[in-house]
Amino acid sequence: MVDYGQTNIFDDVIKEDETFVIVVQEIMDQPGGLQKKVLREYPSLKMDQMKNLFAHLKDFYLEEELSDTGRYFDITVYTNEEYAGENIYAHIKRHRGSKGWTTSTK
Repeated sequence: MVDYGQTNIFDDVIKEDETFVIVVQEIMDQPGGLQKKVLREYPSLKMDQMKNLFAHLKDFYLEEELSDTGRYFDITVYTNEEYAGENIYAHIKRHRGSKGWTTSTK
């Protein structure tokens, strides 16, 4: 995962039976500010499933067109089936006009 985005600094304590959730969102400009639209959600993934799907989604959304008001696509992988900042395993963004993914660190 190191090559694909933010990697949780606690990788060494991830349980053997850990499950993951991948959420794909489009962030759009709307009157009053930015709004998130969930495009896809994949719960209950094992480590291998998550890594394979994450790579596929990166390729797919690299070519996908944003909506007229879309600013960027956001792919986030969570651990423990919870959508909380401390459970983020990987996080990447692709902004309008970009042909690459931006990674962030925790």
